[in-house]
Amino acid sequence: MPDPAAEFIAEVDRAPAAQRPPNWERVKALMGRRAPAVGGVAPDFELATQDGKSRIRRSTFQAGKPLVLNFGSFT
Repeated sequence: MPDPAAEFIAEVDRAPAAQRPPNWERVKALMGRRAPAVGGVAPDFELATQDGKSRIRRSTFQAGKPLVLNFGSFT
């Protein structure tokens, strides 16, 4: 099965530099990463709290507890 991300990266790489997204090399590096295996450790990340006054880092907040990321709309 073809990898859609790899196909997209190849297509954008063929485009003239002026037509590529800003920071393309950084975007390309992020898109090229593979997801962790099921049961593997999630990469560290940092998110702002809802009030925007502080930030929470996964590695500090999780501290050995299971982590569940839920993506979706609750409206």
